[in-house]
Amino acid sequence: MEMRCLVSISFCLGAAALLNRSDFAVTKVGSEVSEVSPNLQVSVSVGSGDPAVALSEILMASLRAMGVTGTIIVVGILAARWGIVGKNASSVLSAVSANLAIPALLFSRIIYCDQCNQGRHCPECAPFSRTIASSWILMVLPLIVVGFGLALGKAAAVVTRAPAGFARGTVCAIAFGSSTSLPIVLLSVVTETLNNVGSKAMGKMDPLLHLPVYLILYPVLMFSIGNWLLRDPDAAEDCESLVPVEERRRSSLRSALRHALEPPVLASIAGLLVGLTPVRALLVDVYDQDNNAWLEWLYNGIYELGNAAVPLNLLILGCSLSKGADFEALPPRLGVVIVLCKLVLMPLIMTAVIYGLIRLVNTKDTSLWLVALLVTCMPTANNVAVMAQTGGQSKEGMATAIFLQYMVAPVSVSLWLAGFLFLLSSDGFLPTA
Repeated sequence: MEMRCLVSISFCLGAAALLNRSDFAVTKVGSEVSEVSPNLQVSVSVGSGDPAVALSEILMASLRAMGVTGTIIVVGILAARWGIVGKNASSVLSAVSANLAIPALLFSRIIYCDQCNQGRHCPECAPFSRTIASSWILMVLPLIVVGFGLALGKAAAVVTRAPAGFARGTVCAIAFGSSTSLPIVLLSVVTETLNNVGSKAMGKMDPLLHLPVYLILYPVLMFSIGNWLLRDPDAAEDCESLVPVEERRRSSLRSALRHALEPPVLASIAGLLVGLTPVRALLVDVYDQDNNAWLEWLYNGIYELGNAAVPLNLLILGCSLSKGADFEALPPRLGVVIVLCKLVLMPLIMTAVIYGLIRLVNTKDTSLWLVALLVTCMPTANNVAVMAQTGGQSKEGMATAIFLQYMVAPVSVSLWLAGFLFLLSSDGFLPTA
């Protein structure tokens, strides 16, 4: 059994290496550009001036991004079907992802500085405080996204009369979307594709520069609120009835802190603290950017571990999807409502909200608003299925909800992504002045 787990981990890390060799490399996360003004105006002027041609290029970029993601998911499905990744191995991989790879990804990307000084022009590694100052709205946005998601999820659970074993799971399935794996892959591929077809303005500021700012607060909300919602209240009450009130309060506080301070949350907090202090310069060379900081070797190790998070999560997702849908655990009507709420209504509502925010916030940076829009159309995060299992909600129901979303996501996410890029190229949605 241990050998099978080791083989599975080696298989996934091999996929990570292949992923990092591809031309959309995840290593671009957090790359920074010199002399970036918080009010920099960027427009998506794709190759041709013909709107129809521009839209087709945007759509092809979106489809290509989903194709990259889908390929890795299919590998995970086949690995599970062929017995390469068994049930126990999948649990081990989930633990490795949640406790090691994802925290490493979040920490390393928050304090990232491109080590590109190899005899060519190297963009300045801007202080993290400047990145936050120009992208501060993305620190607040998770509160808005999760707030609307919780309200929409609660409404869906009530309207569909969700089963007791999945009522709270329904709320979380709609409230918490993927914020790392899919957005990183999509933003990487779309940026590269648009640059290749002539979107020079888009290339001036990588959207992945802003994603770590969004990830400062979002994981905290997902893992704290998600674990709180998904825990079994009956089991908690049975245990609490046997202990004194004072001890019960202390236990509740410890439990809340434990759920709130999951490894990904701690990694985000640590990345923020390091990024805002001189400690960052010990881990990454922020001066001449030639990879010779005192502890650069330590950072590079964490960074490479983080590189495994994206393919690892997609492979785990593929393993979960290999079981197909279980409509006994999740009624079909509820599954359809979850898909509609998560992949249609949620991005539609947030597009209207962001339209208003653009007129309130003094920045017209296309790449920033692309991140803000993209995270709203993502399927349910795979971590929610893990939290559902540990919290007593139906794991099969959550897996089925995610399965149904991924059956629709290649079309819905591609269309939304193309629509977002088209909107951001329009003065009516994102004024240039």
